[in-house]
Amino acid sequence: MPATSTAHRQRLEIDGTAFLFQHGYRFGKVTFITRLPLDKSMTVFTPGHLSAPEVEAVVRGDNPWMLE
Repeated sequence: MPATSTAHRQRLEIDGTAFLFQHGYRFGKVTFITRLPLDKSMTVFTPGHLSAPEVEAVVRGDNPWMLE
């Protein structure tokens, strides 16, 4: 079974922009955050397994370009 399955994906909306985040393992625990729709590749990897508020903090702080 793959480490990142669709069962663990969660949708999140930040300022009217949709995001998908899921937990996985890439050199340890990570959270993959992808902007929707998938019209261009906008995925970031953050260490650890983040909650929805933590994902929002990453998008707003470390990767504000994902909100543009």
